[in-house]
Amino acid sequence: MRHHAPATHARLRPPVTAQALEWYERRIGMPVHDDLRALWRLNEGSYLFTFPGFLDGYAPLSIDGSFLCNPFEAAEERGWERSWVPFACNDPTDPYSGLFHDAKTGLVGHWTEAELPQVSPGTSLGGYLKQQADALYKASRRPHGGDVPGVWDGFLVWDDPGHRLHDELEGWRPVHREHHGDEGAAR
Repeated sequence: MRHHAPATHARLRPPVTAQALEWYERRIGMPVHDDLRALWRLNEGSYLFTFPGFLDGYAPLSIDGSFLCNPFEAAEERGWERSWVPFACNDPTDPYSGLFHDAKTGLVGHWTEAELPQVSPGTSLGGYLKQQADALYKASRRPHGGDVPGVWDGFLVWDDPGHRLHDELEGWRPVHREHHGDEGAAR
């Protein structure tokens, strides 16, 4: 990432401190799962910026961002389990969708404002991150379209080459040549 997407790499925060992680666990009332602890020990999410995009459209959250995204007050009415810990979201300044990690099971789930949160059966945090990393190294089959990793102005940005959501990012190009032919297919 340092070489191919230096602007994204520069947004990664340093590893979480032991004191900050202890504070976070006290605030949420339970320990985080070992997988999330390992991720935050590599880097504590990313600094806030206007175009997160690099985890399939989501920005990795710092522990402060995770705490702010956690709906403690309205958890029950929003179908939120206390063991769910947000780790990535669409926009850290105004999150309306994102990913959480279940501190009890180690599974990943997804939330949006419009729908009840759902756990992805069989998808661990390590498995999810491996899928993201694999997509950077090898083009995946996309039988029904979908977002692929690309680079724009030094940022890693996911978008669908055939149905661009981020048209304002002139010069965005998919990482893999196999996906270049999809550009403009739906225009």
